[in-house]
Amino acid sequence: MGRKNKRNKKKTGRAGRHSQEKLRAKRKSSQPGKKHPRGKKGVQKNKPQAKGRPESADQKLPVVVAGETAEEKPVVTTFSSKLEEVIAQSEEKKKLFGGKVILLAAPANYLTRRWKSFCRHLRAGLKKFVIIMLVLLLLAAGLVGMEAFAHDRVFPRVALAGVDYGLYEISRARDHVEKSLREFETGALNFVFGEKSVEIPLAELSVQYDHQATLDSLPYFRFRQYGTIDLLLAAAWGAELRPIFKKDDRHIFDLVERKLELNSARAQSAALLLDEEGVLTIIPEREGIVVDQADLQEQLAGRLTTFDSAPLVLETLRELPEVTAADLEKQLPDLQLKLENRIEIKHAGKNWQFRPLDHLGQITFRKQNDQIVITMTPALIEEYFRGEVFGQVEKPVSHLKIFYDEQDKIIFEGKALNGDAVNVEKFINDLEMAVNSLDNEVELLVEEQRAEVEVDERLQTLGIRELIGTGHTAFAGSPSNRRHNIATGMAKFNGLLIPPGATFSFNDNLGEVDGSTGYKLELVIKAEGTVPEYGGGICQVSSTMFKAALFSGLPIVERSPHSYAVGYYAQVDGYGLDSTIYPGVKDLKFTNDTPAHMLIQTFVEGDQAYINFFGSSDGRQVRLENYWRGNYRGAGGTQLIPTTTLPPGARKQIESAHGGFDASWDRIIVRDGVETVEKIYSVYRATSNRILVGQE
Repeated sequence: MGRKNKRNKKKTGRAGRHSQEKLRAKRKSSQPGKKHPRGKKGVQKNKPQAKGRPESADQKLPVVVAGETAEEKPVVTTFSSKLEEVIAQSEEKKKLFGGKVILLAAPANYLTRRWKSFCRHLRAGLKKFVIIMLVLLLLAAGLVGMEAFAHDRVFPRVALAGVDYGLYEISRARDHVEKSLREFETGALNFVFGEKSVEIPLAELSVQYDHQATLDSLPYFRFRQYGTIDLLLAAAWGAELRPIFKKDDRHIFDLVERKLELNSARAQSAALLLDEEGVLTIIPEREGIVVDQADLQEQLAGRLTTFDSAPLVLETLRELPEVTAADLEKQLPDLQLKLENRIEIKHAGKNWQFRPLDHLGQITFRKQNDQIVITMTPALIEEYFRGEVFGQVEKPVSHLKIFYDEQDKIIFEGKALNGDAVNVEKFINDLEMAVNSLDNEVELLVEEQRAEVEVDERLQTLGIRELIGTGHTAFAGSPSNRRHNIATGMAKFNGLLIPPGATFSFNDNLGEVDGSTGYKLELVIKAEGTVPEYGGGICQVSSTMFKAALFSGLPIVERSPHSYAVGYYAQVDGYGLDSTIYPGVKDLKFTNDTPAHMLIQTFVEGDQAYINFFGSSDGRQVRLENYWRGNYRGAGGTQLIPTTTLPPGARKQIESAHGGFDASWDRIIVRDGVETVEKIYSVYRATSNRILVGQE
C-alpha cells in the first residue's frame, strides 16, 4: 500500500510539472507583438485538437488533482481559474512557490494513512510504557521484599565488641550480646607491672555493664519507622556500637596500686614522727613512681569495650614529693602547736575529743600558698572516725519494695526506714580547717537519707504510691513474754488495707487475744491492779499505731491514754502519745480521709517498733509542738492487800508507785495553706505500791 502511494506521488509530480511547462509555452505564444522566429520549428502545423481541451487560447486550463487518471475528466473550478491568474501575474516571483503547483485537495487515502501512523506510534508508546511499568514494579517488589526480609533484623554492618551482627534477627542478636556480656563480666582482667602480675575480677573492679541499655542500643529495622533509604545508608556506612558500662576510675587505680604493691614505690613527702623521748623528728622526703593513669584508663576502656581479656601492661611516671624536709623545718614550731591542739567534735549532745598529735602516722602535709597545711588521710577517716564517731550517730537506710506473691499476699521487702549519714566531705573540710586555724570545736553534720519505695502496679491503682506517715515507739527493758506479744500483735496488722473514707478500729482487726492465738501471759493494767494476762504488751502496738495516725494527719475518732504513765511509751518522743486498748472496753479508732487506700506495714527492729502508712499524699504537713507536763501528784504510801490466792504470809507486788501528772501536745496540720491546731491531752493518775499479802 505504501509503495503504490509513493508511485502515485511521483506520477502526480511529473504530471504537474508537464502541465506547468505547457501553460508557460502557451502564455508566451499568446503575448502580443511577439512572433516566433523563422524556421521549420517556428511553423505551426495544424494538429487535430485534443479531446477534452479548450478550443481557444482564452479558455482556462483545469487543475489536475494528483492521483486522477488521464481518462478521468478534470474538474474545473472558479478557484482554479483565479489561481492561474495569480500565478500568471507573479511569474517573476517563481521562488515564492518553487516552481511547483500547489495541490489544494488532500489525497484520497490521507486520513487512512494518518490513522495508521497514529496507531503505529500509539502501539510503540504503549510498548515502552508497559516495559517501564514492569521495570518499576519489579524494582518496587524487590525493595518491598528487601524490607520484608530486614524486618526485625539488625541493620547491615552493625558491630558490637568486634562482632558483626548485621541482619541478625534482633532476638538472636540480643541473646548473643547478653551471653557475651555475662561471660565477660564474670571473668577477670590481668594487670602486669614489671615481673609482677595480678588478676582482678571485674566485680572487684566495680565495673558494671548496663545490659538493658546495651541491648537497646542495637538498631534494628522496623516497618513504618524506617525505610529502604535507611537500609542502604546502614549498608554503606555501618556502625560500631559500644557496650554501655560504668566504672570508678579512682577505685580502680587505688586497687591496682594496692594489689601490685605499688604504694611503696610512690613518692613520699617529708613527715613528722615522735621519737622515744616525745620529740618531733622530721623524716626526709623521697622520689617515686606512679602509674600512668591516662594510659591505664585508655587500655581498660579498650578491654571493656571489646570484651578483650588481654593483659594490661602498666606504664609509670616519675613522681616528685610535694613537701620536703626543708619545708617542714621552716614551719616546725607552728606545726607543733597545731598538732597539739585538742578539738571537740559535737553532735546531738554527744562529743568526742581529737588531738592530731595522737595520729601522726595517718596525717600528711601539703603545700598551699607557700604554707604547710595538715591534712587527714583516708585511713584516718575509715579506721578511726568511722568506728569511734560515725558509728554512734549513723543509721543505715532501708529501701522498700511492695508486691504481691503467687498467693496474692502483699509482701514487704525492706522496711522503708530513713537513714542518717555523716556528711564525710564536709566533716573532713571542717576538721582540717579547725586543725590549721587552731579552732577547738567541730559540729558533726548528719543528714537524713530518704528511703526509696517501689510499689506493685496493682497496688498503685489503689493509690498506694508513697509513705505518708510513720509511728515509732521503743520497748527497751521489756521481759521476753512482753516482747513475744508485741511481735505477735504487730503481725496481725501487717498488709491491711484501709479504704478511703473508712474508719479503722484497732480491736476489730486485732481478733481474739488468748493462748490459742499465740499470746503469752504478761502484766496488764486493770482496775484491780497490774496483773498477768494473755496479750500483755499489745498496748505497745496500739500506741505505735496511734503515733502513725498522728503523724499522717488523720482524724482521731477514739483514743484513751493509760491510767498511769508507763515508761515504755515515753522512750521515743516523751509522754502523752500512748494509746491503751482492751477488747470490748477501750479502742483506738481513726478515719482515712486521704483520697486513696492506705496500706499498713508493721515490723520490729530490735527494741524498736515501727508502723508505716502508705497511700497518696494530698500535701498535708504535720508536726507536733508545745510539749507540756504539769499538775504533778504524789504516789502516796504502800498499800497491803490481803488475799487468799497466796500462801499465808506470802507477798506479791501488783503495782509500783507512780506519780501522777498531766501531759499535752499540739498537733499542727497544714493543709491547702490552712493551719489547724489540735490539743492532745493525757491525764495519768498517781498510784502507790500495792502488795498482795497471803492470809489463812
